[in-house]
Amino acid sequence: MKQKAAQYISIILFPYNLAVITTFLVLRVKHSVHDSLYWTFFSFLFLVLVPAAYVIVQIMRKKITNMSVEVRSQRKQVYIVGLSSILAGCVLFYLLNAPSELFSSFVCLLLLGVLAFSVNFIVHKTSAHMMGIGITFSFLLQGYPTLAYCVLVFAVLVAWSRYYLHKHTIPEIISGFAMSVGTGLIFSFYYLV
Repeated sequence: MKQKAAQYISIILFPYNLAVITTFLVLRVKHSVHDSLYWTFFSFLFLVLVPAAYVIVQIMRKKITNMSVEVRSQRKQVYIVGLSSILAGCVLFYLLNAPSELFSSFVCLLLLGVLAFSVNFIVHKTSAHMMGIGITFSFLLQGYPTLAYCVLVFAVLVAWSRYYLHKHTIPEIISGFAMSVGTGLIFSFYYLV
């Protein structure tokens, strides 16, 4: 039963899922539902569709083990594709004069990705699940503080699930969360307000 619960938590709170929800909520603070959905759709392309499609194709080619890309050596190319996709999003959002919150959040994600890439290949593997929940907490803190603090409960659940499933060690979990919260708080307080 614990095994299934841990697996469901990891699936439901997968970073791709959090990215879409967080983007919409950040935009919704200052924009209409229509505009927020419009820009969230574009964000989905860069944050989810491109990286997920790459991972799925690599799984089919048997070059990556699964969607969580658990093998550290398999993460390099995934990071490069993800960072390239976010960079393309930054350029497009700049050219389209997208909401400043969206552009700033993509710049933040780009910097976080570079930091995570560096830590992943110099020190140890980091938990992308914990980075996803940490950045969600940071970004929601400005417009939805009560919801942001509720996210911390989910952070504990995600940390437990990743550890219980033997996907990450405690330092990998803590570093993923700490990097994303630190980066996210700096950007959310200076650029998302």
